[in-house]
Amino acid sequence: MAPSRYPVTDPLHDRSGPDTFWTTVNAAEALPGVSTPLNWSWFGDAVERAFRWTFVDMGVLHPAATVVPASVDDRLWGVFYGRAAANLDTFRRLGDLTPGTSGDAIERQIFGTLRDGVESHPSRRRYPFVAARLPRAALALPNVLAGHRGAVEEFWRASVLTPPADAAEARSRFADAAARFEAVMRPHTLAAMLAQGLYEQVSKLASAAGMPGLENRLMTGLGGFEETRLMRELWAVSRRERTLDDFLGAHGYHGPTEGEISSRSWREDPAPVRQLLETYRSMDESAGPAAVEAARIAERAQATAALLAALPAARRYLPLREVGKTAFLQSLDTARAAARVVGEDLARRGVAGDPDDAFYLTVAEMADPTLSDGIKEAVALRRERRDEYLKFKLPESWTGQPEAIPVTAAEAAGEGSEISGLAVSPGVAEGRARVVRDPLADPLEPGEILVCETTDPSWTSLFLVAAGLVIDIGGALSHGAILARELGVPCVINTRVGTAVLRTGDVLRVDGDAGRVEVLRSGP
Repeated sequence: MAPSRYPVTDPLHDRSGPDTFWTTVNAAEALPGVSTPLNWSWFGDAVERAFRWTFVDMGVLHPAATVVPASVDDRLWGVFYGRAAANLDTFRRLGDLTPGTSGDAIERQIFGTLRDGVESHPSRRRYPFVAARLPRAALALPNVLAGHRGAVEEFWRASVLTPPADAAEARSRFADAAARFEAVMRPHTLAAMLAQGLYEQVSKLASAAGMPGLENRLMTGLGGFEETRLMRELWAVSRRERTLDDFLGAHGYHGPTEGEISSRSWREDPAPVRQLLETYRSMDESAGPAAVEAARIAERAQATAALLAALPAARRYLPLREVGKTAFLQSLDTARAAARVVGEDLARRGVAGDPDDAFYLTVAEMADPTLSDGIKEAVALRRERRDEYLKFKLPESWTGQPEAIPVTAAEAAGEGSEISGLAVSPGVAEGRARVVRDPLADPLEPGEILVCETTDPSWTSLFLVAAGLVIDIGGALSHGAILARELGVPCVINTRVGTAVLRTGDVLRVDGDAGRVEVLRSGP
């Protein structure tokens, strides 16, 4: 028998060398859970190239370094048991070459950890190149991102409102979306790195002034965030000042696990939005986004009076992280719509057994109009492997190849009346805990403490309802931390075990200044 033209491979599991240090923190925000093969092949190399080009734009890397290395040990990103992971060794080396930050700062602020016995080794050898490139790239960044944002939004609206006529047109749109995704990921990554450097400098100023932790009060009320606009417009729908159709026409690319291409966005299934609207309608006007935003601006003004920091730069660059994220999510949603059309065509022609088999292809296979039914064997293996990976969790961080942990054992780990994490949004909140794994299945009531594994922009509307936030995974510049500060919600992040230890109904005290979560009373 002739060999299949489609190698039966598993694109969701890399092999690490014995000494490379990996973490799923931060990566789990963008890609929660176990990716489908299409999703990882969409993100993997494109994000790797985008990050490398960003460091070239900053002057930290030579352009020759933009080639994706063959070995995962030399890359920034890898995938293990279907979960995306960051190579902290590579990130630390780049941090030590970058002015204004360090390997230690990147590990602590972006990835929420700082290991004992690991030291930064700052180097100035790239500083002349950084001095030549970075100021120019930073000055151009707002306009570059605005250009991508406008073009991608127009592309998204046109693509999802007018479905592709056939599979050929769907493949063309998919390829166009992939190119736009990679193009916007480059300036988006630059915005993230600038935000991290600004946060580090403000943190140093606060510590030098004898006020450590003040940075979390300074980095609030900045305005201009995409997610706060989303909340204002959803609040307007709840007050019947805007229609749900209008809202979905602007924000329908969001949805549960929106970083996974096979998930269903709000434009496909608006049930989560309708459910949240009922909650918003039950809330007093004083809890609305406009009142919250005014309070945060006042809080930042008080903090600024205590410490004059470089807030004009922060106000300009921190919100840019979410501008780029919006554009790449719109690109992904366009590809999602195209992939569904291709899947239906493959199933109709007998090339695939089910329309959702499209999400078990790679990007290269999706682009192939001559795909034959020989792909079924590869799809069957990938489905089987992914189903197996769903039964496991990974440790938060590890060296070498990770050991998969059965979900039942992982969820049973840890007990106690107090847990700790990173203090990323100040204030103290008390309330009933609600452990939320699926916002649709576990609706949050006003005044409850939201306990979750991680967040993405589709969770943002819940922040307005929550009295406090307890998040398993993340750092000071994770999505959940940034939006918690902007909305003034006390937040402890990177607890690691919050969703395992805490139970819905527990009465909690969340101390966003000290990074502690105390169980005041166990729930029923």
